[in-house]
Amino acid sequence: MADAGVTAISVCNHGGNNLDGTPATIRLLPDIARAVGDQVEVLLDGGIRRGGDVAKALALGARAVLIGRARLWGLAANGQAGVENVLGLMRSGIGACLPGLGRSSIAELSPDDYPREAPQAR
Repeated sequence: MADAGVTAISVCNHGGNNLDGTPATIRLLPDIARAVGDQVEVLLDGGIRRGGDVAKALALGARAVLIGRARLWGLAANGQAGVENVLGLMRSGIGACLPGLGRSSIAELSPDDYPREAPQAR
């Protein structure tokens, strides 16, 4: 991808709105992020509703997330102040997740914080 001049990609499944069985973007994110390494920035689109979703996406390899629907809800509810409120809620949600993961900043997040497979029962 980088050889073709691509600097960023968006992991998105807009078809998921219309196609049953389309995988969630968060499930595909780690493999895509690993495949492109640090040569291409990865953005995640889809399923971001709260700060914890942002933290998870960043931990699993996204450089940033897209929050179209949440932003639009804020805009429809209260204009610019509504969008600012949504962004504040996202920030505080991220801040609430970090201590629970034993992290003090988003820079410390790691894929190990969100294992893909459930631990096996003994």
